[in-house]
Amino acid sequence: MKVSIVTEGFQNTGYGHITRCLSLYQAFNSRDISTTLYVNGDINSAQILRNTYHEIIDWMNERELLFSKLRTSNIIIVDSYLADKDFYESIFPLTQYPVFIDDNRRLEYPPGIILNGSIYGESMNYPSPKEGANLLGAKYIPVRNEFWDVPDKPVRVDINSVLITFGGQDIRNLTPRILRSLSRNYPSLKKNVVIGSGFANIDQINEAKDKNTILHYAPDASMMLQLMLEADAAITAAGQTIYELARVGVPTIAIAVVDNQLNSLAGWFKEGFLLDNINYLNPNLEHKILLSFSNLKKRPVREKLSKLGKQKVDGGGAKRVVQSLVDQIAAPFGFYLRRANEKDASVILNLSNDRIVRMNSINQNPIAWNEHVVWYNDKIRDINTLFLLAFNKNDAFIGQVRFDINEAIASINISIDKEFRGKGFSKSLIFTASFKLLKEYPEVSAIKAYIRPQNTPSIKAFSKAGYTLAPDELINNEKFLVYIMARQ
Repeated sequence: MKVSIVTEGFQNTGYGHITRCLSLYQAFNSRDISTTLYVNGDINSAQILRNTYHEIIDWMNERELLFSKLRTSNIIIVDSYLADKDFYESIFPLTQYPVFIDDNRRLEYPPGIILNGSIYGESMNYPSPKEGANLLGAKYIPVRNEFWDVPDKPVRVDINSVLITFGGQDIRNLTPRILRSLSRNYPSLKKNVVIGSGFANIDQINEAKDKNTILHYAPDASMMLQLMLEADAAITAAGQTIYELARVGVPTIAIAVVDNQLNSLAGWFKEGFLLDNINYLNPNLEHKILLSFSNLKKRPVREKLSKLGKQKVDGGGAKRVVQSLVDQIAAPFGFYLRRANEKDASVILNLSNDRIVRMNSINQNPIAWNEHVVWYNDKIRDINTLFLLAFNKNDAFIGQVRFDINEAIASINISIDKEFRGKGFSKSLIFTASFKLLKEYPEVSAIKAYIRPQNTPSIKAFSKAGYTLAPDELINNEKFLVYIMARQ
């Protein structure tokens, strides 16, 4: 399975799309599913994407280049406020499973799966897809992997610490205003202030801070988690950060700073996690925030909000999205395919040394670990090898299919784990993997299978998968039946 995620992030628009796409990337990666992020972004985007497989590409102006990279993707996820309808129409035919992340029914999308993992997603009345189901609502809220499992956070008697965070650039210059107000009215309160990489108001923030203010410059996700665990309350924009605050159980005052946050703000207010519905345009904004902050001083109120936030965001949203997509891909034949990687070496050795597998192989001798590691690492890195593993929807290992390509001819090798033999996987596994090879390697004109004459199950499986009998061949002075699938 190959997954491509297309998104964007700039200093003047924020990095919320990247953050939630990163959570999906992490969820696919946790299952060793090959995933690439294609990001139309700036230098700060690259910082957020550290330790991921990604490309920074101006796909708004280099569409054909992007589309050429996406063509063999099983799943393409697009999360954008910039892409127009023509862009989505071009994505649709490139994959069997297009997924469009949407917040506010921004466009009339082509057929595909709509993902709106938000507190209000189920209320948006999206049309149902022709296949599968839309992924809507709080159960699909994606948060970064640092927030999948978080420790319980005690609700203290008093508010001792507040977190102020307005994303990567604080486009409404709210941080110094709020910090100044809190410094005047709560001088003994500890104030942890997040300074995003795109902040242009640091001088104003320094002027507004008091001796109990600590500035944190572009903290990563782990540091953000620690700041949230320390916070008795938080003041933030109504974007992606509110989901992570809810996950940790931090009583929050949220402020809509752009129109596309209004639905989120209204949804959280309706669910009761927010005490007020605040817009940056509200007159007497500081007074309104101080009033909400005063209400949060009551411990029972904070206990209720903390419990509610954790109930709504349990940290499993990104994994549920991935599981739903895996379920859909695995549904036709009971499995999905992904490329083999370094971590699969032992499971492949165990399968290779299975008595039945060795008996039907060209080389029938047992394989030693040292010998296997050298061979295996060469194979998974060889551009002329396509090494695929099959798993059921719960990631139980079913078997492997390997193609070794020599110019226009590929040879196929397949073996099924003993727990899944006799259950009808061979035929569909051969067919699906062969189709994938011919799609991804246009230079291959035919695939050959070499089968020992007594291996009746393999002969039946290849015949049912569309392979036809060709003249026998001798290998190491032994006769092998040859079955061929030729490109039509």
